[in-house]
Amino acid sequence: MFKKRTTRVRHSKELTRLQVNVLSPRILWFGFLKSCRRLVKFAMMVAFGVAAVWGIRELIQHGLVKNKEFRLQAIELSPNAALDERRLIQVTGIDINGSLFECDSDEIESTLRALPEIAGASVRREFPGTLVVEVVAREPYVWVSGTERGIPARDPEKGLVVDRMGFIFHCPPASLSKAAMLPVLQLGEGGEPVTAGRRITHPGFDRLRRLYIVACQQMPGAEGWIYSLRQDRAWSLELISRDGTKASFGLGDHERQMTDLKSALDHAREQEQQIASIELIPERNIPVLLRGDGTPRAILIDEPGRPAAPDRRARDLHNLLNR
Repeated sequence: MFKKRTTRVRHSKELTRLQVNVLSPRILWFGFLKSCRRLVKFAMMVAFGVAAVWGIRELIQHGLVKNKEFRLQAIELSPNAALDERRLIQVTGIDINGSLFECDSDEIESTLRALPEIAGASVRREFPGTLVVEVVAREPYVWVSGTERGIPARDPEKGLVVDRMGFIFHCPPASLSKAAMLPVLQLGEGGEPVTAGRRITHPGFDRLRRLYIVACQQMPGAEGWIYSLRQDRAWSLELISRDGTKASFGLGDHERQMTDLKSALDHAREQEQQIASIELIPERNIPVLLRGDGTPRAILIDEPGRPAAPDRRARDLHNLLNR
């Protein structure tokens, strides 16, 4: 039989590999040139990127920021008693000759909200050149003062007012005329420091405010009639009116005591007389001192729950004031 021919070449199992590295100045030179080309390509790519960024920035600067069409042309500030346009620019640092794109609405808004006399603020840009600023100012509710704390009463610069939420702030100049008719709550020692930009936490303030709220509810015009409120003794509060009347209240039962005060004031006004001082803590036999009297007199008040004639209180006041 004939053997089948094949083209397979058989090698020995053990192969010897020989690797020769040949180094020469020419090869080193070509390697250096190759590295330089790579470095030049990388530098060109970086330069191209920098040029592109610079070109885009210049395009934005000339097309938008420096464009006269987008310059800040007007500031629309909502009517408020806290700040005007001049103070707005001073506080926020707005460049009135700059572009509307340079006005960071979020930054301006946060700056305004940080002011103690401002309760809320909203800022937006309306193109091509208007900045709209909406401000909600805090409204003074009462003045606070304290000799030991160095807080003068009704001082335009150092005086402090409190809004209905108990937030302390300096009275803005635009609100001084209105705030001049508000009462002063004189605070004693104790409690946390009374400083602008925070809520007031003082036990004496809470007691005086409760009495002031009752007075506003039962006596029309109490905001302008009451001059000051203070805690004169550990068990009593003192109300001083603008016409010089001093009324002493207890720490509670203010509704009943305010009703007695209103009745006494109305009757004294009818008789063209003026009450100098009145002690409202007793439920009956209320001491009253009239202007020009040497010693206090007593008003007889009906006992609680006991029926009385419709004109009993008026008759007692009339007999007292016309002795």
